[in-house]
Amino acid sequence: MKNEFIGYRRKTEEEIKNIWENGIICFDTNVLLNLYRYSDSTRSIILQLIEKLKDKVYLPYQVALEFNRNRYETISEQEQVYKDYIIKINQIQTDLQSANKPPFLLSATQENLNKVVEEVSMELETTRIKYNDYLKSDPIFDQICILFETKITAFYDDEKLNAIFKDGEERFKNKIPPGYEDEKDKEGNRKYGDLVLWSQIIELAKEKNKPVLLVTDERKKDWWWKIKDGRNMGPRQELISEIKEKSNVDFHMYSSERFLSYGQEFLQENVSQEAVKEIVELKNSDLENLKERNYLKHKISRFQREIREQQKSLEEKEKYLEEMNKYQDDMYSNSEKFPDMQEHAHNLGYSLSEQIEAADEIRNRIANLKKMRNHLLIKYSSIRNE
Repeated sequence: MKNEFIGYRRKTEEEIKNIWENGIICFDTNVLLNLYRYSDSTRSIILQLIEKLKDKVYLPYQVALEFNRNRYETISEQEQVYKDYIIKINQIQTDLQSANKPPFLLSATQENLNKVVEEVSMELETTRIKYNDYLKSDPIFDQICILFETKITAFYDDEKLNAIFKDGEERFKNKIPPGYEDEKDKEGNRKYGDLVLWSQIIELAKEKNKPVLLVTDERKKDWWWKIKDGRNMGPRQELISEIKEKSNVDFHMYSSERFLSYGQEFLQENVSQEAVKEIVELKNSDLENLKERNYLKHKISRFQREIREQQKSLEEKEKYLEEMNKYQDDMYSNSEKFPDMQEHAHNLGYSLSEQIEAADEIRNRIANLKKMRNHLLIKYSSIRNE
């Protein structure tokens, strides 16, 4: 039964050890891009580990493509992070310097605060400049290029890619991993990026006839098998079964922190606990940001829906007013022939006044809803997207 349902059990320590000893290690795009987000020491430890495992490491062409596609954006995002922190710190300093409103600080405390703010701001500015310089000369990129210089898989031509895209349509309809989660937020054929990556991993495994370890910081359920209580049981069963069927090899996945800790243990080194802690804390921060973005996205969607409903009500109200104004004009025009019509037209004017006020209330409601929605949109865009 174990061999027939190979994807439905967790790997033993012996099986994982075999992958490390005899297998190949591939990296996802997010792992490489996250190197720009770590401290210098943590980044250095990860790159050194990859260097020590250089005989085992490979980079699927799709990963190399996406890394190059997104590298400058990631650098720019990091520069903006430091810009934002400089602004926040300076604002705190400004608020505390006010002599006309609390909190009131002693002169000595204020002086110490100014020194600390100046030191922190200078350090943040130094790092911001460093990221800005990466747009011209990027040492992280240079190191990655050296590590994977001859380790990138083959390029796929249009014919091969189109075949994968066509296959992806059917796979996504049936929720066959990986990649179908990207259909929600990626346009065109780019939503098939994970499927192209997966195809390249399968081909590499077949060519080398070796088990594969994929290092990824992906969280989506089209890669990971998670049970109801949230625990991660490993790669999706379908992935393990598919690569076994097509390449006859084992497959496993690690996050960056697990790769770092197990990799150092495998090389019989002391595990860099501070680096592991930093990676985990960054992921937790990203997860909180993701939750906040999803919450804001839900609220924005509600505002959008209510704005559409109010706009529809306003359109109906304006159409009614237009018809009633025309009807009132007709009554005034015929009042000479039919004297009673003038009184009816006058009475209709009171009703129209009430309807005009109601329309104005709807306009004000729409304006307030848009104002609140726009505030949430600004907040939404300020939170980093995973």
